[in-house]
Amino acid sequence: MEKMRIYFNGPILTVDQHDNVAEAVVTRGKHIVYVGPLEGAKECAGPGAEEMDLKGRALAPGFIDSHIHLGQIGMGRMSADCRKATCIRDVVELIRAEAAKTPKGEWVRGWGLNEAKLAEKRLPTCHELDEATREHPVMITRACYHVSVNNSMALRQGGIDDHTPSPEGGLIEKADGHVTGVLKESAHNQLLKIAMPSEEMLEEALSQASEELVKQGITSVHVAGCYGYPQMRAMQRGVRNGKIKNRIYAILFTFIDCEQFIEDYMKCGIVTGFGDERFRIGPAKLMIDGSTSAPTAAMFEPYESRPGDTGILCYTPEQVEAMMIKANRAGYQCTVHAVGDRAVDVMVTAIEKALADTPREDHRHRIEHCGFINEELAERIRKLGIVVVPQPGFFYEFGDGYVVNYGKRIDSMFPCRTWFDKGVVAAGSSDCPVTYSDPLFGIYEAVNRVTISGQRVSQSQRISVKEALRMYTYNGAYASFEEKLKGSIEVGKLADLVILSRDPYETPDEELKDIRVERTVLDGEDVYIA
Repeated sequence: MEKMRIYFNGPILTVDQHDNVAEAVVTRGKHIVYVGPLEGAKECAGPGAEEMDLKGRALAPGFIDSHIHLGQIGMGRMSADCRKATCIRDVVELIRAEAAKTPKGEWVRGWGLNEAKLAEKRLPTCHELDEATREHPVMITRACYHVSVNNSMALRQGGIDDHTPSPEGGLIEKADGHVTGVLKESAHNQLLKIAMPSEEMLEEALSQASEELVKQGITSVHVAGCYGYPQMRAMQRGVRNGKIKNRIYAILFTFIDCEQFIEDYMKCGIVTGFGDERFRIGPAKLMIDGSTSAPTAAMFEPYESRPGDTGILCYTPEQVEAMMIKANRAGYQCTVHAVGDRAVDVMVTAIEKALADTPREDHRHRIEHCGFINEELAERIRKLGIVVVPQPGFFYEFGDGYVVNYGKRIDSMFPCRTWFDKGVVAAGSSDCPVTYSDPLFGIYEAVNRVTISGQRVSQSQRISVKEALRMYTYNGAYASFEEKLKGSIEVGKLADLVILSRDPYETPDEELKDIRVERTVLDGEDVYIA
């Protein structure tokens, strides 16, 4: 007999069409079977049902992170964490310690490096990393994951020297004609092909990442790819054997030979939506520009901090259009990583051409990040029914740098208010490990838009708590065509739920980040209890 459970004595934040707050919920097995007054709940459940007294705490739908890098989160737990380094010497010592426990000749990895936090205000050089180890290739990825700094052994393994030209869509940084060890965009991706972790390592990494995310109430993730075929296989095994607890919507993307990766799926006919409620194939994705913080995003106007620099466009508009037309024709949901307004314009134009070629009524094509837009772009996005996937949490860690790099353009950056006002579906996400995965922190930032130094930026784009919660629940389900399955607390939907220490609707905006997840429920079963 399926287990019955009644949740009561606390606000039930349904995130239904009218944002109703209910009195009680009943679950049977993995489904919600009743939402309404307590008296009706007891009648529905009958004798013997487990009673979950919320004691004033709030019950909400399980959180959905619509753009997250599960493999990279886990690999970060198995690499040197450079986020708290305050100078280059700190970085060298972190790598030295990691090398000491790594067999000679194997890759030493670091992550989370941000030169803005270093006293020198620059990335280390290959020669400085050589001080940590000359017996291991070293790759440290910058916080944005679009840039890496590598030691001399790593560069040699990649065939990179002072005479190597930068690849299309990337940069091999040189100073006075000599390589510095810094690789950007496609140059970094080419070396990553050599530095790929093993499938076994990825399986363990994914398991560690999943454990971390369920503690934050995240029951579903749209995994934005990274490591290609090995990660896809490792994710499927992890879901089958129970080591990955979150539901996965797998975006088809890899940093390495991405076009071929997508073509292979097209050839075998596995398209968006294939799978089940635990593991499902998502959109086909290209990464067409850089990052907000590096900054390498493709902009129409030069950066305030770098006159003449408008960022990197990794593909020509014609290449993007060709892939989107082909993917749309094959029945895929399409998406790209597009941050700058120039890149967003390329994708919007590509979607227009793809839909003119093969019209589709409910395509739900997406733009990941969609960091900068103008009024014309916003209107085209609305008209086309494009889903956007912003990361409000970026403002905290990178916002002070945004002020320097973008000036007044920050006022309309990740424009959540615009999306809600126009009726564009915006699905909340973290892009973790680029920044924090905690959805409650993302909600806090969507509502407050405050930087680590306390600057309040882009205040005209603030949204309400109810709108922010919707971004991280219902809108995430909509972005994966699963809004009839999850994303709100309604009869017939999956019992993916989270108990919060406080009611976010009644919590002062500045205290939203202090709310804690006390229980995570997936398929009606507890997967985390604080």
